[in-house]
Amino acid sequence: MPMNKLTAVIAIGILTALLPRFVAAEVPKTTNTEVSLKDRLITGLRATRPEDIQYCERVANATRTGKLPPKIVDSTYFWATAKQTNYPLPAFAKALDLQCQKLGIRWQ
Repeated sequence: MPMNKLTAVIAIGILTALLPRFVAAEVPKTTNTEVSLKDRLITGLRATRPEDIQYCERVANATRTGKLPPKIVDSTYFWATAKQTNYPLPAFAKALDLQCQKLGIRWQ
């Protein structure tokens, strides 16, 4: 019996020493976690058609160049993604156009 207990203790010790190597999560090599506005719009608004992707790129470029205020784009994005979870792009586009008309912003 003492031999079985010794074998069990040694086995547990070896497994305990090796376990962290197999369980440890991989750490990403880069720390850049910021997503570009274009990528966020394409992904969040579920743009799949080429014309939808081009629209998202135009919105991102207009925001980057200052033609569209980031606050309006962000608030409209969050509203549309909360309201239409399946395909929020049409709701986003319509709401963004209405907001721009209301504020007198011409970006296209």
